[in-house]
Amino acid sequence: MITTILLITVSIGFAAYVYFNPPQNLSFIQNPNVITMNYSREAMSDLQVNLVHDMTNGYKQYQLDYIKKAMKDDAYSIWFDLETIKKFVYHVEINAKNNGVSSRDLGLRIYYSRYPEMETWQHQYTDLADFLNDPETTKYQERHTLVMIPTINKEGVQMDFNPKDDRTYTEKMELFPEYQATSTTRSIPALTITIGNGGPNNTPGQNHGSLIPPADDTGESF
Repeated sequence: MITTILLITVSIGFAAYVYFNPPQNLSFIQNPNVITMNYSREAMSDLQVNLVHDMTNGYKQYQLDYIKKAMKDDAYSIWFDLETIKKFVYHVEINAKNNGVSSRDLGLRIYYSRYPEMETWQHQYTDLADFLNDPETTKYQERHTLVMIPTINKEGVQMDFNPKDDRTYTEKMELFPEYQATSTTRSIPALTITIGNGGPNNTPGQNHGSLIPPADDTGESF
């Protein structure tokens, strides 16, 4: 009888403990071999609506207006689908983790850039060759765009690096001939709007995005 009462008491006590102290989600346990995908405990980044309007309108009224004085037209926004960005970030992080680097030491540098002249797409820059098959993307030539390059923290310096080349984890990429402007055979993990499958030395091209204009801006609010 005493044993039964003790068992019931312990059971009730355990149930109460679990109710008021539920187990923590295992996805939050830090494991160097697992990429954390659950950020439900982190606040979502946001900005004041009027600030976003001020920043986007400021670009259109000043920088873009100045650019249009020198050229006929230019893009003022770029759209990527979410899965494209997630896949790119995943491959950066998993390659770095395989080399013993924490995500805390990783980042993305976003370079302002422009598409080259269309005459170079077919042979010189084959990552852009498929643009020639679409009347909209042929208008990308000489327009403003963005290129994302992975970075690694090296003694407080955020260095561009290739997650698939362990030499660049400790040395600047520009020290190696294949990463200099004269290189024509090497590709690196980078994200912009391209269409292609890539070869053994580069990553698959990303084609889930658009440059606006020439793409339709109906969905924009800023």
